[in-house]
Amino acid sequence: MNSFLGRPYLDSYSPTADDQYAVNVVELPGGIKKTLFLLEIHEDGVSKLLSSKESLAPCDIAVFVYDSSDESSWKRATELLMDVAGDGEDTSYEVPCLIVAAKDDLDSFPMAIQNSTRVSQDMGIEAPIPISSKLSDFNNIFRRIVNAAEHPHLSIPETEAGRSRKQYHRLINQSLMVVSAIVGFAAYHVYAARKNASS
Repeated sequence: MNSFLGRPYLDSYSPTADDQYAVNVVELPGGIKKTLFLLEIHEDGVSKLLSSKESLAPCDIAVFVYDSSDESSWKRATELLMDVAGDGEDTSYEVPCLIVAAKDDLDSFPMAIQNSTRVSQDMGIEAPIPISSKLSDFNNIFRRIVNAAEHPHLSIPETEAGRSRKQYHRLINQSLMVVSAIVGFAAYHVYAARKNASS
């Protein structure tokens, strides 16, 4: 958030306890400018956010940032991603999501690449985007956030339960179409038989 506002990197870190906001203009290719409003929600605030059925309705995108050198940070980020994805599927307020691997200047935890690739592929979203505030390497993260918000269908995560539910609904719809076709076909034969009998 500090880098988004053009503030310099500081070695000292103080964790945020309250929600923080940041607003800035992001310039896209072709000179197009978009205003990006970021709201940082502390991980403890996510369950409070999801306690309301329509809490995700005003969100254009959810970004999950984790410390790429800390496996517990990764696990917590994926848990929150699953919570948001599941809540979106349950309430029909599905939100596009991105995962950001912060502190790319440090060594990743063992199995980081395999774990992150598996999770992103399983959920159908982009692999984590590596960034380093210390090295001022942001990998076009703010443009990528805007792009994901403008093309939400490309970044909506899908849980296993959501995939099963969609497959079940597809089977039911296909079955109903087959039943409708059979009933229609039978009704036509009854009508044709009656018409022939009356002729």
